[in-house]
Amino acid sequence: MKKRIIYIAFILLLFFPLYWLNKDTPTQYQWRASFDTNDKQPFGAYAFDKILNDSWEDEYCHTYYSIYDIVREAMVFPENDIDIDDEENYYSDEDNEPVEIYPDYNLLVVANSIYAVSHEIDYLLKYVRDGGAVILAANYLPYQLKDTLNISVNNQFFHSIFDLSVKQTDEQVLFFAPDSTQAALVVPQPLVTNYFSILDTTNYTYFDSLYRISTLSDDKTISLRYAIGEGNLILISNPLIFTNYGILSDSINPYIWKHLAYLKGKPLMRTEYYGAGSQGGKSQSEFRVIMNERSLKWAFFSILAGVLVFMIFTAKRKQKIIPVIKPPTNKMLDFVRSIAGLYLLKNNNADILLKKQIYWGEELKRKYGIDIVNEQHDYDFYKRVAAKTRQPFEDIRRLFLDLGAIGETTYVPDEEMMRLVAKMNEI
Repeated sequence: MKKRIIYIAFILLLFFPLYWLNKDTPTQYQWRASFDTNDKQPFGAYAFDKILNDSWEDEYCHTYYSIYDIVREAMVFPENDIDIDDEENYYSDEDNEPVEIYPDYNLLVVANSIYAVSHEIDYLLKYVRDGGAVILAANYLPYQLKDTLNISVNNQFFHSIFDLSVKQTDEQVLFFAPDSTQAALVVPQPLVTNYFSILDTTNYTYFDSLYRISTLSDDKTISLRYAIGEGNLILISNPLIFTNYGILSDSINPYIWKHLAYLKGKPLMRTEYYGAGSQGGKSQSEFRVIMNERSLKWAFFSILAGVLVFMIFTAKRKQKIIPVIKPPTNKMLDFVRSIAGLYLLKNNNADILLKKQIYWGEELKRKYGIDIVNEQHDYDFYKRVAAKTRQPFEDIRRLFLDLGAIGETTYVPDEEMMRLVAKMNEI
């Protein structure tokens, strides 16, 4: 118990020095793309959301709903109520009045990957056609959307890990929008590694309404605008620009504002469903305060390591060494020798023979069923004893006659006593 208290006290005492040693350590940036509204790292979206919330002319809001859920909220059904889950008839059935969508928000989606099923893409295009404006900024777009628009997303450079605090190669971004006041921007090359390719223009459904917004210096397209119906669908192949790093960089944030200009005129809704899921807003860890502070984080991990070491060393079964216990020594033979010695000192050979005869009779009774005390010593008795002990008849008869002649006061020489004892032992 004392050792455990010492271990716990040691761990607690270790916490405070580690905290003080790390509390003034300069912050080390993590160049990991999260696009999380609570992430203050360069590729998070904490500053991005704050600036949009303060500067957007109309309402700005943040949600964890999918496009499917957002469009459903904007749907208005005719009087002959159509089943919204009936994908084939909900807006294409000629016998029914089409479902009307009244987009109250323009949508912004920034994620590494956007995964959506076919009917969700239909909802998205319907939402745009009926007057909504949507920006999809992602490294990987839904297959159904790329197949519908006949485009692909390519990567000209592969950067698995990069640090923008270190000088990177610059890349020039050009704008083709007619209202662009700044024709070119210079951005770090790792931020613009993806570009679009149009696979087939002959069978392209919306080709007449396709516009390039921005390209790289080698004419590779990195953002597109589709004027579909009454709205606009803007595709951006490099989402890392739409982060804290991009919005706080004076040389990069014009790229963000030029694209967000297509979403003006309505409240703006940014959904984080495709990065954090529908429960993203509720999945914050209870340790987020500790994890966000370097000094607290190192102290916390040190305590966990100490607890782990404590568990390893105290998990062994504590048991004293089992002593080797020697079996008790049989002292019966020594006792017998001591008693025999007393009798020999008294030279009472008759008494020795009488007592020997008692134990000898008990052995015969147990082993052969012969009772030398209560049975009559006659011819049949001697014959039965001789048969069971396989001894000569005459020897048995002579032994019992000699033993019967000894009384308590009879003098028996030592040689005679030894002879009679040896004969009883032999039988």
